[in-house]
Amino acid sequence: MPRTMSGLLLSILAVAGIVAYFGPEAVIDTVTGAFENQEPVLIEDEGHQLLVGGDGEAKARQCTVTVALTTRQCGDVKVVVIDAAKMPFIARNIHLAWGEGQPSVLTRNSAKQPANRAAACGRFVPKNGGSCDEYSFATTDEGGSGARTEEVPLREQRCQGGTISSGYAKAKIGQGDSFLVVISNPAQVATTGFTGADVADEQVEQCAL
Repeated sequence: MPRTMSGLLLSILAVAGIVAYFGPEAVIDTVTGAFENQEPVLIEDEGHQLLVGGDGEAKARQCTVTVALTTRQCGDVKVVVIDAAKMPFIARNIHLAWGEGQPSVLTRNSAKQPANRAAACGRFVPKNGGSCDEYSFATTDEGGSGARTEEVPLREQRCQGGTISSGYAKAKIGQGDSFLVVISNPAQVATTGFTGADVADEQVEQCAL
């Protein structure tokens, strides 16, 4: 019994010390963040659907799905759309990355693209004639060595390049601006990894939106 009480007292003193050092708000934010739902969320209204990371759900619900997908603006947040009908394997990588804790709200920093790309994919060896895809995007502060990587068709990589570039332009996302990534046509997200076959419903390379 004395050992149990002693251990409890030490735990209480340790917590009290952490609170005193960092402040109660910081401790609450840390504990809350540890339990925050990061699983991707399917949002549907009027027959339209989009998929978003758990951290971006509140932002995505500031408008209808149609508004988010057509205007690239949802309330006070700018939106970049990845179309799973054109990029099912890239959409899969993003979907899995969200589930692993990667954010759906990113910050544009195109100057970091070469370094981020090298850090994420420099040692990646495609096994099925494809290309390395990384999320978070290389053109963001969140990209780089911590990005999730997966092999995808080369066509999808070219499609994604145009999608992101035109997405930045359409939503007027400048350097340092934050934006929300969403997936359209979520039913088309690939359910297995790329093994050499391009399975997209829309196999296009020019994907400017």
